[in-house]
Amino acid sequence: MKKFIEELKRRHVIKSALAYLVVAWVLLQVLQFLLPLFEAPEWILKGLTLLMAIGLPIWIIISWIYDITPEGIEKTSKDSDNELKTELTNKRLNVFIIVSLSIAVVVLTLNLSFFSSDADKRYAIAVLPFDNMNVDEDNDWISKGLSIDIHTYLSKIENLTIISERSVNEALDSKKTLPEIAELLNVTYFVGGSVRQFNDDIIINAHLTNTSNEKDEWVENYNRNLDNPFKVQQDVSQKIVAQLKVELTPEEEKTLATFPTENMEAYSLFTKGHLINMSRDKEDLELNIELNKQAIALDPNFTEAYTEIALSTWLLGFYYAGSYYQDSQLDYESSVKNATPYLEKALELDPNNALANSIKGAFTSNEGDWNTAHKYFERAIASNPNNATIRYQYGLHADLNNNAINISQTTKGQELDPLSALIGHRFFGNLINNNKIEEAEEYYNKYSFLFTYDGEKLEKESILIAYKNKDWTAAIRFFEAELKKDPNNAILNRKLGEAYDGILLDDDNYLKYTERAYELDSTNLVNGEQYFFALLESEHFKEAKKLIENKNFKSLSSKSIGLNYLFNYYLQKENYKKAQEVLKDGDFVDDGKHYFKLSINARLGNKKFVDSLFREIEFGPIRKAILYAHLSEKDSMYHSLDKSGAVRSQRMPDGRREYSSIRQVNNFKAFDPYRKEERFKAILRKYYLPITHWNE
Repeated sequence: MKKFIEELKRRHVIKSALAYLVVAWVLLQVLQFLLPLFEAPEWILKGLTLLMAIGLPIWIIISWIYDITPEGIEKTSKDSDNELKTELTNKRLNVFIIVSLSIAVVVLTLNLSFFSSDADKRYAIAVLPFDNMNVDEDNDWISKGLSIDIHTYLSKIENLTIISERSVNEALDSKKTLPEIAELLNVTYFVGGSVRQFNDDIIINAHLTNTSNEKDEWVENYNRNLDNPFKVQQDVSQKIVAQLKVELTPEEEKTLATFPTENMEAYSLFTKGHLINMSRDKEDLELNIELNKQAIALDPNFTEAYTEIALSTWLLGFYYAGSYYQDSQLDYESSVKNATPYLEKALELDPNNALANSIKGAFTSNEGDWNTAHKYFERAIASNPNNATIRYQYGLHADLNNNAINISQTTKGQELDPLSALIGHRFFGNLINNNKIEEAEEYYNKYSFLFTYDGEKLEKESILIAYKNKDWTAAIRFFEAELKKDPNNAILNRKLGEAYDGILLDDDNYLKYTERAYELDSTNLVNGEQYFFALLESEHFKEAKKLIENKNFKSLSSKSIGLNYLFNYYLQKENYKKAQEVLKDGDFVDDGKHYFKLSINARLGNKKFVDSLFREIEFGPIRKAILYAHLSEKDSMYHSLDKSGAVRSQRMPDGRREYSSIRQVNNFKAFDPYRKEERFKAILRKYYLPITHWNE
């Protein structure tokens, strides 16, 4: 054994193995920090580690057989005659090992600070509601307001990822454990605490908890008078940033050092209003406006109060003007007009206010000026990079103007607000459109519980099946299979009918299944709506008129929606005079009145009128494709058809989230003259729709 060890030493096997291990360790430490910077998958590091482990015995064998000499790599001699070469090789290995060990010590000591520092790390944080331990009911808003204000402060720091209050609250409502919530929200830290009341004083405890080990990395207590509990959130935010060693820009430092108002009564009103406003209920939006009007009466320079008024005024029109389920005196255009003075005042006081710039961007985009809107949205993002709603609005308005922005902003919005079904709906559609089918399926499997609206899950599952098979007829087979399991499911019947209509242009099955859906559930407006349009497409005009005059059907919707149906009835019958009379009879949902005017004029060949209205109002590609088809403007029609082929998310007036695509436009009779053209068939193939007898 002694002789064997001596031979290992002579052949430098032990030193070579040591050198190999040191170099491999240093290399793996470097790669451990570098690979994540390039978003490399985890298997790369694991694979390299395995490769180095396999390489060790191979290296030992090579070092037994060969030596590195001044003349190059030579086979090790069987005796010890050449002592000079052996001594030189030994010295080289000694130097190499010493240098390698020195590098290893530096790496171990500095923990690769050259490659990564705490300031470069991006932490994902969820701010939890502060526990109300024994605070009076009248002062309960203090504990809720603390977490929201801390969230607001931290969200303005670019090197942090702050999860939205909505997602945090929904995760907590799910009754999951904190580790499960951390995984669901993809966060590395929780910020939380508690509020206790003792007579006129409150004691606030705040802590920063690492989600990987559930240990508090920072804890602090604050004693405040009940009349002035504020500015704690400012200090907490500053302490968290210091604890995480986040590098701040001068603007961010200024933000953390600035409080919105010195009038604490005004701030109290603003906080109460902001908490109420989160529900988006009509009464709460109106109360938020009133509370913040009181706040600006106390402090006329309170920027955030003006933005709250502008936001709630706009949302009243956005959510409640022309609603499916109620007739409202609210008008969207009036809501924008009423919000504008408060919005302009907020921007006058603070040109960089994030929320004000975002609202201004939405208003400007709706007016058709995308280039200016883009600048407002960019300014909003710069001021508050962690506001998921701003990201969503930016992506929404970029959809028809800059798809790259739409994708990046919607993706970031989903990261910040992972439990938002509205953002998730758009995010899923973007993944599908970019052929990231596996990612779309992975996302759906994790977050399918979010999609609770009428038929949302079925719709997403059918889209996944269609795109995985690159064939929309697979969606029909999917619905048929599901219907066999549950033949009395109204939504399945309706979805199958819609699929037959958009994919195979099968009016008979469209009518059959939508009629069955309405029979099964006549309280669902969408079932009745699809049955009505199936009757029109099949030219069953008497039955269609009878349906929209039916007392039950009329009770499901508002007067404006009833006018929509009546207009479409006359339009489909080509009774344009009657259709125009309906247009004079009242208000229509969204931009319906403008579109209906275009529909009549396009059918009458009035290209000049259509072009002039297109310059004033932005319409989506589906509507444009139909109108250009009526005008026989083939190049414009095909351009719009191609754009409409992608899966685009849309929010319906009744709150439903649906997707529009060429599947929804394919069934329109306006395209009948073009179906046999190669350009039309090429678009069908591109978006996985079948070539049928209609195209031959």
